[in-house]
Amino acid sequence: MNWLMNQKSTQFIRRILVWILPSSVKALIKRALKYPPNASDKLAEVENEEPYRKIVVCPQLLKEVSDSIPGSSIELISGQRADIICFSIIDWDFRFQRPQQIMTQFANNGHRIFYISVSNFLSAKDALKFSVTNIKKNIFEIALSAQQPPNIYGDVLSGENLHALFDSLAEVRRHFKIDEAISYVMIASWTPLALDIHRHWGWPVIYDCMDEWDNFPLITSAILQAELELVKKCDLLVVTAQQLYDKWEQYHRPMVLARNAVNYEFYAERCRPNEILKNPPHPLIGYYGAIADWFDVELMVYIARNRPQYTYILLGGVFNVDVSELQSLPNVKLLGQQPYESMPQYLYHFDVCIIPFKVNAITEATDPVKIYEYLSGGKPVVSVALSELKTCQELIYLAGDYAEFLLKLDAAVLERDAELVQRRRLFAQQNTWETRYEQIWSGIHQVTSKASILIVSYNNLALTRLCLDSIYRNTAYPNYEVIIVDNNSSDDSPSYLKAMSEIHDNLKVILNSTNNGFARANNQGLELATGEYLILLNNDTIVPPGWLSRLLYHIADPEIGIVGSVTNAVYNEAKVEVNYSTWGQMESFSKDYTWQNDGQIAEIHMLAMYCVAFRRDVYKDIGPLDERFGIGMFEDDDYSLRIHEKGYKVICALDAFVHHFGQASFKRLYEDGTYDALFNENRRKYEDKWQIEWQPHRNVTLSPYSHNFRFESLNGHKSTK
Repeated sequence: MNWLMNQKSTQFIRRILVWILPSSVKALIKRALKYPPNASDKLAEVENEEPYRKIVVCPQLLKEVSDSIPGSSIELISGQRADIICFSIIDWDFRFQRPQQIMTQFANNGHRIFYISVSNFLSAKDALKFSVTNIKKNIFEIALSAQQPPNIYGDVLSGENLHALFDSLAEVRRHFKIDEAISYVMIASWTPLALDIHRHWGWPVIYDCMDEWDNFPLITSAILQAELELVKKCDLLVVTAQQLYDKWEQYHRPMVLARNAVNYEFYAERCRPNEILKNPPHPLIGYYGAIADWFDVELMVYIARNRPQYTYILLGGVFNVDVSELQSLPNVKLLGQQPYESMPQYLYHFDVCIIPFKVNAITEATDPVKIYEYLSGGKPVVSVALSELKTCQELIYLAGDYAEFLLKLDAAVLERDAELVQRRRLFAQQNTWETRYEQIWSGIHQVTSKASILIVSYNNLALTRLCLDSIYRNTAYPNYEVIIVDNNSSDDSPSYLKAMSEIHDNLKVILNSTNNGFARANNQGLELATGEYLILLNNDTIVPPGWLSRLLYHIADPEIGIVGSVTNAVYNEAKVEVNYSTWGQMESFSKDYTWQNDGQIAEIHMLAMYCVAFRRDVYKDIGPLDERFGIGMFEDDDYSLRIHEKGYKVICALDAFVHHFGQASFKRLYEDGTYDALFNENRRKYEDKWQIEWQPHRNVTLSPYSHNFRFESLNGHKSTK
């Protein structure tokens, strides 16, 4: 290390590197920088007057430190994911089926899951607005507060009950500080609540249509009407079967066909020798799943009577079906509902698996989960000829009537085809719940309006890296791209950016051969951007969780032309007092501050472009940044005034915070004494253009007001909450 390094440079390097994790790396950096004993890790306090004059960056030192830590120069940080509010169809502990499987995959991929109970509700009269049970990592089952417990299989939420549930969910949102979320609806009785939330907080609505609900037991006409409304208004429609896809295609909604699936690893690990069935007589014919209206008891009796030499094991709860005749047969064993964890153990003992369903409108639109689970064990499967099973018809035995079912059962018992067993397992491996999550998440990504985050860099690699790391760590918005325009940096920025673009497929890089200045470089990025939302972000910023979601919520208002965040370092009303010293403390401060000011905005005369967001329609109306200002300064004053002139509001969001180190790119202008000349020249250009005298920015208190939208539900319920 160079002991002649400027003391201020040393302080700044410490200030940056103390934010880099893990602590073992921090200790290495301390030793490299010769920290004295008990030295403070605190960030240098930002002075009120010209804090950027205090910033001196030593890129070579940062490179040496980075090079001394293997693998630290390029990091792939897994980003935060949007929370999922699951308006469920069954309680979590009922039976482990598609709802729990899909939500588990979301949780495994970094989403917090708030799984709404369908049977456990609190009284609206109680002080407690909700209760929560932590099921496992990232999964919480929530009991909401209601005027009266709703029957989600027969009633559609309405009136005071709807209002109470909304209030309860608002408490969940605030308690868990939910910034970005998706409403995942599994039965249409939740429709009014999901759509009200969409209008109020902007959460997109996903409807997972699992079955043909027409003529389904317990489902009422009111729920069918609500389903049609939900299909028409949801952001993404997920269906489990081709028949359902064909049914809803006429409404021209974005759709994903995400069939059922199997947790292949779970089954492969457990479908092994065991004693859950001790010395059962073979051949052993097995079934698991509900024994309900769609289960063909007569078919089951027919095959059991005609093949008495086979033993039949039926696992599953019995619902409103007379199974007395089956119970009377000596070769049929009804073992009732069994834990999900034991299913692979039973599967191991089955010689043949069966699907003895009635063929009707309900089952024709059914893609049975059990087919994938059966095939994961390589087992022969005999089923009635359901339309949705055509995707795997070469792997199973399909029967058109009772007699054929019996013949196919005999053939399956005699089967000895090892290659077919492997093909079945391969099919199951290709149809896992993880692949279904990927299909659904891809659909969510495609229907979410893209946000383009534009960054201009000029040297200061350490700052650019921190900025990028924070974006990929803390941006939960489902669909965004990052465009970095480098203005001919002389440090290692170009090679770093090239490497990062190979890691992140949503990162685009423009490497200029000259310093095009702030306005021109941003315009280059704007020309390349494909997003509906456009965000200009300085490379000397660090973004906390929730930053983008909050900005985009506000610019959804067509009266607002541009919105910016509050910050720790700026020269106008957007500056707020902060008390943090490290990255982690900054994120804690941001969370507390933004939630204290949730929904609060204020009109402001000018937004500094360290972090601003606007819609593409506003950009088309206003046009690109004015490049007359060259390297930079006054283009942000100019753009704010242009937006005002078009009749839009210029807004500072008090509930969105971004950390700003402060104009590091201009440090050399201070060092060589050219800053003042550039400032005065651009001020003259600004004043000549607008024929006004520029007024210095002031750090005065803003006048906030609430920006929560009024909404109206399907039932006419209104709120201004």
